[in-house]
Amino acid sequence: MEHERMLNALSGFMVHFESCAQVALPFLCQYMFPLSDCSTGTSYSATRDDCLMISEGVCADVWDLGLRFDYNLPNCDKLPKANAPMLSTNLSTSINESMTDDITCRDDFVKTNLICEPRCDRFEQSPHTEILIMIGSEMTAAIIALILSIATIILFIKDYKKMFKYPSILIFFQDIDIIIISSIVILQTSNRDGLYCSSVSLLETLNNPTPFCQYGGALFHYSIINIILWWFFHVAIFFHKVMFPFQANRIEKLGQDKYILAIVIICSMLVPLPAVIIGLSLDKVQYNLQRFPASICTTSSSEMWFYSSILPIDLFVGTGVVMLIVAMWNIRKKSKLHKTPQLSTAEKKIVLVFTSVTLFSTFSLGYTSDAIAKSHIFRAALTLYFECEAFGHVPGQCDRKGFEKIYSPVVGAVAHFLMGVVSLSILNFVVKWQKLKAIGGKVLSFSKYNFSKITHSITTEISV
Repeated sequence: MEHERMLNALSGFMVHFESCAQVALPFLCQYMFPLSDCSTGTSYSATRDDCLMISEGVCADVWDLGLRFDYNLPNCDKLPKANAPMLSTNLSTSINESMTDDITCRDDFVKTNLICEPRCDRFEQSPHTEILIMIGSEMTAAIIALILSIATIILFIKDYKKMFKYPSILIFFQDIDIIIISSIVILQTSNRDGLYCSSVSLLETLNNPTPFCQYGGALFHYSIINIILWWFFHVAIFFHKVMFPFQANRIEKLGQDKYILAIVIICSMLVPLPAVIIGLSLDKVQYNLQRFPASICTTSSSEMWFYSSILPIDLFVGTGVVMLIVAMWNIRKKSKLHKTPQLSTAEKKIVLVFTSVTLFSTFSLGYTSDAIAKSHIFRAALTLYFECEAFGHVPGQCDRKGFEKIYSPVVGAVAHFLMGVVSLSILNFVVKWQKLKAIGGKVLSFSKYNFSKITHSITTEISV
């Protein structure tokens, strides 16, 4: 049944090229259903010679397109050599037949010999206006996040003695990850086509992703997991201090907190590495384009992305949120009992960082999970559209609705905006507002004094 379905699909695929279909379909039929002589037990299977003549001759372009669309076409090198020519005479005459190349492609497709393929630098999966909203929001959010994060790093360095202590060190590393992600987004906008397109053809690019796509995707994958890990361990330490204050104080007095912090840092840096190494090493799950126009690459296998990114983030965020709720409830309970203020200014700043990262990670998690759930539908609809347009553009014939409305750029814009909110909360944690307010008061007083002095001198001159 599977072979029959495949042959039916291939028949529809090759119907546009009669000369190719005449020789390829009998060959494929023989490949899938080998002929046998019952009296002698001899099997007549498809041969390597015929396969090469079809795949490299009369059906070269169509064969290449079929491989890209995963039609399970045979590997010619694995087939047996021919003892006697079976299709050679038919092929020799068919190769000389004139091929129909009088086809017109859409503006976002490029003509490659006999077929139209989507252009890497022009094809867009959503309406152009929505694409502009998405790119604009990404760029704006990335620039804001980068500026705020760099300002935070400067303030951290200025107060370097506290930078390597808890909780500053964990927030510092979070800030570094945000700088990495923001830099990738800004860099790709400057030269999107040059960085992501290894060929004019999008299909060729998907088969051969660029180094920037692979290593940029790996860096993004590492950083996004890393942000959540820093947040999770920060929440875990905060939870331990609130729920077990005597034990936490004892650990601190004995100086063991330094070793715990070192273990946390090492774990946070090592945990994302296996998934990233697999993504860079195995072709089946390599980092590749998942959105058009080209954007940050993720693993080509949605299952791999789920188990290496979505699932661990889900577990860390879920556990962290539960610990945070329990800790905050305990603080509130104690403050009512002892009639003391619930949180100090420093604690409020930490809670704000916790909250912003929770919002960002939860929203991004939902957005990405939805995208992965729809990835198979999206790819199937996109493949059908590419197949339809491959044989020339006919207005109204090929439907884009199957993939155009699957992903919302507005939701992506909100996710990028929330990343900027995280940067702002981290900057708020570092800035000493009381000191800044005092400096501002001195500057204002000095300005008022100078202004009154200048005004007095001008008045004196006028009166004279």
